[in-house]
Amino acid sequence: MLIWLDQAQSRKEHPNENFAREVMELFALGEGNYTEKDVAEAARALTGWSYDRPAQEFIFRPFIHDNGLKTVFGQTGNFRGEDVLALLVAQPQAARFIVAKLWNFFAGEAPSDALAGALAAEFRRGGNNFKPVLRTMFRSEEFYSSSVIRNQVKSPVQWLVGSVRILERELPPPLVCFALTRNLGQDLFAPPNVKGWDGGLSWITTNTLLARYNQAATLLQGEVAPVAGAGLGQGPNQNQAIARRLQNLRIGGVDAEKLFTETERMDKEALVAALERRLLSARLNPRQEKALRDFLDAPGPLDNGRIVNAMRLVMSTPEYQLA
Repeated sequence: MLIWLDQAQSRKEHPNENFAREVMELFALGEGNYTEKDVAEAARALTGWSYDRPAQEFIFRPFIHDNGLKTVFGQTGNFRGEDVLALLVAQPQAARFIVAKLWNFFAGEAPSDALAGALAAEFRRGGNNFKPVLRTMFRSEEFYSSSVIRNQVKSPVQWLVGSVRILERELPPPLVCFALTRNLGQDLFAPPNVKGWDGGLSWITTNTLLARYNQAATLLQGEVAPVAGAGLGQGPNQNQAIARRLQNLRIGGVDAEKLFTETERMDKEALVAALERRLLSARLNPRQEKALRDFLDAPGPLDNGRIVNAMRLVMSTPEYQLA
């Protein structure tokens, strides 16, 4: 909401109509389920809503609120912003639209009509609260079908947080995390528009895929990639200074002894299985497994460095980018 209001204040045209239309179309009803009259009247109800940029807080200014009667979705009254949101959620289409967006976010695909209807009914039974519908969603058989499991591309934040947990290490310092997610295509708290990031396959490009491989090395070996500082400052000199700080920064690597048993570290068969189990929760395909075994069979001791590099190989597979 704060992002919407901040962007709305920067527009030259009347901001409330754009805000009202975006809420209806992108977040509550979908295209074609409202009229321009609904938008115009809802915009009047939203007068007085504003954003305190220095404090980064929502504020209501009653002295600029339109206190006249408004008609939205066939209902007439001296509505305020909260009233319009309640009217929006009460629309029959709202429940199906909202639960479909939830399903798509967590499952990476649109729900079937039958599933959307069932989830919408649960949403209504739960008083339009999210907990009951999320509980039903996560317990449904459809959520664990082959079309859902490991079929969603991890967002940069998912990739970072998930990797940190899998590797049982601490998050890097905030500046490193910010640079890392930006390199992967997600500039935190600065989405490209009010809709947010498209997600899915849009996360993967030639540049961002290579960045994921490099950032895996950052988390595993503790050396921050020099490119991580690009575009963080307010000018070229500041960007260069930040890049130098990041380049010389050590964030600590991963200790294989903490992640794998002595047997797994000594036995290559056991190590391959342990790598698959920890990093993928699935089997590598035959070609990938052969490449991993060839790497482990190369001359030299099976020490911490070799195992960490083997982890990097697995984290550089397409399968690791999926949730």
